[in-house]
Formats: sequence, structure tokens, C-alpha cells
Amino acid sequence: KDDFFLALSARDQSDLLLALPPNQRRIWMRLLAPDDATDVIQETREEERGNLVALLDDYTRREVLALLAYAEDDAGGLMSPRFARLRPDMTVDVAFAYLRRQAEQVETIHYAYVLDSDQRLLGIVPLRRLMSASKDQRVRAIMRTDFVSASEELDQEQLAKLFSEEHLFAIPIIDREGRMKGIVTADDIVNVV
Repeated sequence: KDDFFLALSARDQSDLLLALPPNQRRIWMRLLAPDDATDVIQETREEERGNLVALLDDYTRREVLALLAYAEDDAGGLMSPRFARLRPDMTVDVAFAYLRRQAEQVETIHYAYVLDSDQRLLGIVPLRRLMSASKDQRVRAIMRTDFVSASEELDQEQLAKLFSEEHLFAIPIIDREGRMKGIVTADDIVNVV
């Protein structure tokens, strides 16, 4: 049942949610990842949006409200704020334990993103590279610093072009100060295109 719901377009999910009795809407709304919940809310009539936002748990509600602040067709409006994070000074062994704890909360783990204490993106570690590294190596030593990223203001057509040129599973979205805000996955961009 939930696979069917998750496969629907944001517009159809919105219509279905609003057709349900109010006591059932919460269950279905909470199945959605923050970026998908944001899409559904954007597809909903203005007067109903607050009711759908109120159905989310506090943590997801904060993420969705932050995403709603972006224009729908900007990279920021497509991104998920849930991504795998690592620190540069961790050992590979500690990094695996850390990723295991994050696994349920993140959108995808093709890449882990290495951030400094100010949330600036320092590098990217493909999961394959992490698995082939020795357990006492530091993340800093194996991360790639030659990565592709996009501005949160980049429009979705340019973002789609970037995906097709670079053949990536996900692209990190950063603000003007280089702080990582989220990721846009290839699936997100396919849904837009």
C-alpha cells in the first residue's frame, strides 16, 4: 500500500491525502521524506498547507519549513537536508560506525560528505572508496576534494544539465559561504524533468 502512495506524483499524493479522513492523513504524511513532503505541500492549495505541515513530527517539520523557503524550481527547493556526514579527522573504522547510526535518517548513501565544524563541505567520500580503505586511515586522507557541487539558487534546468554531464547519483548543494545545505539526487531531478 505505501509503495503505491510513494510512487505517485506530488500532485496525486496531495489529492489523496486531502481525500482521506483527517485522522489518517498523519500516517501517510509521515511516510514522506522531507523533500517529498515539501513537494506535496507545494502542490496543495494554500489554505490546506498549514494543516499538512502540522501533521509532521517536529524534526521533519523544521526541515520542511526550511525547504519551503526556497523557490520550487531552485536547487534548494529540490534538495534533501538528510545526507551522510563525516568529519575529516575520523578514522575509517569510526566513520563506518557513524554512518551505520545515520543510515535510517539519510536519503541515500552513495557518498558521504566531509564537513568542518562550520558545516563547510571539504570533500566527498564515495562509499566504495570508504570500504576499500584500511580501518585506521583518516577520512581526510581518502576524501575527494575535486567534487561537483551546486549553488542553492541554481535553477532546475541547469541542475539537470549538470547531472547529465557529470553522471552522478547525487550533487551536494552549498550556500555562498560553502556550507552544505543538502543533496539533490538523480531521482529528484528525473521527477522534475
